[in-house]
Amino acid sequence: MSEEEIENITEDLGQFDEQIKVPRRLNSSYAGYPVEMGENTVKTRLRIGREMLFDDEGLAYNGFVYMAANYAAQLAINEPYAVTIGSRVSFLAPAKMGDIVDFDAKAYFNESKKREVRVLGKINGVRIFDASFQLVVLEDHIFRTQKKEVDQQTAARQAREAEEAGK
Repeated sequence: MSEEEIENITEDLGQFDEQIKVPRRLNSSYAGYPVEMGENTVKTRLRIGREMLFDDEGLAYNGFVYMAANYAAQLAINEPYAVTIGSRVSFLAPAKMGDIVDFDAKAYFNESKKREVRVLGKINGVRIFDASFQLVVLEDHIFRTQKKEVDQQTAARQAREAEEAGK
């Protein structure tokens, strides 16, 4: 990736600083970056680089395309604690070294905790990827949510054991 391309990506990311609520730890070189954001919609872009190649002929590993589509789904929902719980995916054509994959994502069921996001990926206007992601919006980080549930289950089990020991 040239210095100019990196600078343009940095500028693109900066223009959405105030809008993006999802965590930003992902490397945009692998997950793509937003180019347009709206309510429940996002357009993102992924450039297929050398480090994404599956073989010596320039075929991109489809896991990178999936990851970028999943990130687009997260951005379409744009909540800090959304977790992907499922997906239905079709890889319609391969990506290769140097390709630019443009993703369009649209989220549905905005008022629900469980959301569906349709993501289409295109290279030069040709559809190469089509998916539906299911995400759940949580009130807290999934690790803290799971810990609370485990703590509640442990307390309930201990109470039952104490009650049984008292009989």
